[in-house]
Amino acid sequence: RAIKTNQDLLPETPWINIFYDDFWGTLLTHSGSHKSYRPFCTLSFRLNYALGGLDPWGYHLVNVVLHCAATALFSSLSSLLLGSGCWSLLAGLLFAAHPIHTEAVAGIVGRADVGATLFFLLALRCYIRHCSLRTSGAHGRSWTWFLGTLVCASCSMLWKEQGVTVLAVAGMYDVFVFHRLKLQQVPALFQK
Repeated sequence: RAIKTNQDLLPETPWINIFYDDFWGTLLTHSGSHKSYRPFCTLSFRLNYALGGLDPWGYHLVNVVLHCAATALFSSLSSLLLGSGCWSLLAGLLFAAHPIHTEAVAGIVGRADVGATLFFLLALRCYIRHCSLRTSGAHGRSWTWFLGTLVCASCSMLWKEQGVTVLAVAGMYDVFVFHRLKLQQVPALFQK
């Protein structure tokens, strides 16, 4: 239904409607709306429709390309956290072949998950760079990466609502990985 009967994919429908309708093409204010606000995913479907109509080959190709990019980003993040040995390779392979991810790639409407994941990982990568520049004294450049974090987090949310969780993950990275705060130190932190 998100593709075959979605009026937002048709060329005669104004593209701006994507930002007023839910994922299924129903007006957000309508009582029958699913309320799933995913305009970037719908926009990608519209581009697919403009290039190849309802031929599923193009839709699957875009899903695979997005998944490959997300897997490459996850592998690079794994090498930052696990080192560049066999563990980061194993983490990347598990990410690429995990059934949750392959199911999202195989199903065309799973593109919302794949696109949100890609921008989630980009936001996290930007935040990690922000943290490293913040302590090195390059405050001007660190704010650029922080802005990149916010832009990518917003894009992740516009692919799928759960993209907002990247902000919490970035905060957890800052506290527990970058500043190496131990879990036992958390109660003392709240007392201060």
